[in-house]
Amino acid sequence: MTNHQEVFESIRSQLTALGLFDSRSLAMLGDGPDRRVLDAEGNEADGTLFAAVAAPMAVFTAGRFSGAYAAGGKPLRACTDDMAQMFGPRVRCLDAPGGAPACLIRGRGFVVTGRFTGELIAAAILMEKMCMAAMLSPALGGLRTLAGPLCALEHRVYLQKYSRPARQAAAGEAPVPAGIADVPDLALRRAVIEYGQHLVERRLIQATWGNVSARIDADRFLITPSGVDYGRIRPEEVVEVRVSDGAFAEGLHPSSERKLHQLVYKVRPDIRAIIHTHSACCQVFAACGKDLQGPGVLYPCAWYAVSGSKKLAENTAAVMAGHDGCVMANHGFVAGADSLEKALARAVEAEALAGRLLQA
Repeated sequence: MTNHQEVFESIRSQLTALGLFDSRSLAMLGDGPDRRVLDAEGNEADGTLFAAVAAPMAVFTAGRFSGAYAAGGKPLRACTDDMAQMFGPRVRCLDAPGGAPACLIRGRGFVVTGRFTGELIAAAILMEKMCMAAMLSPALGGLRTLAGPLCALEHRVYLQKYSRPARQAAAGEAPVPAGIADVPDLALRRAVIEYGQHLVERRLIQATWGNVSARIDADRFLITPSGVDYGRIRPEEVVEVRVSDGAFAEGLHPSSERKLHQLVYKVRPDIRAIIHTHSACCQVFAACGKDLQGPGVLYPCAWYAVSGSKKLAENTAAVMAGHDGCVMANHGFVAGADSLEKALARAVEAEALAGRLLQA
């Protein structure tokens, strides 16, 4: 089996499990003379559709929402900052893709590109999710799109920074793991990693968006690192941060949303675990800037601010001061509880509630 075939099998398997691969799907792998286009059965196929694609891998496919949205022939404008980071201000709807990282194919589906398999899968998940938000948003008053210049900046930062650790890991260039015998709070570090993996398994996040933290004591918490695939995080990469001032050890790279976790822990001494998700149904509410409310449950929507910013942390912490969960406008959802188990359950229940409300 060639390397192309191995990569193809991985892509097909993952996308099929997500409902994003069918008999019409195509995958493009490789550069220059090494490029191959394979059909859904893994056979060589015509590569005309990918003629202008410069990335080393791409996939043409469609999901339930993306197929319906592409039929309308309209572009998709960024309404969440993960879309802005991965795709930029908008995804155009054309007859064939160009050099952009993603493109809706008029009346057929979409093409997304990637520099490594994890990025390609994340792009496909995100495209379907954003088409879902566009299709369901009228019930919530419509999408609140993000400003073009901000989206362009978010995209540049993503390309230069946030995907670097994942690229290095995919290419086998990540640093050699250090011994973990002397790593403090090892059991809690492993629990943080485990719950990050639960988020992936339950489809509450894609790629490295979303994060998990757990309080050690009154002034310390552990948080997942920035830009590292949840299947590759090592205990020593989980970062200890101080609640009082947000300080952490030199050389480590905590989640870009560490300030959010820090401020929530500061205003809520009772909270011992925080889970931040980018789940599909909750993100529809986030993209529309709407509260999530059901019987006995109210998760208000915090005002928008740039991802990773102090303002975003302040806006979210202000809501979390009086609630156990919060919709983050144009971003995602965050839940807090007195344990990782309860925080995850709260995030799962919030996604289920959002789904029921969108179906009503």
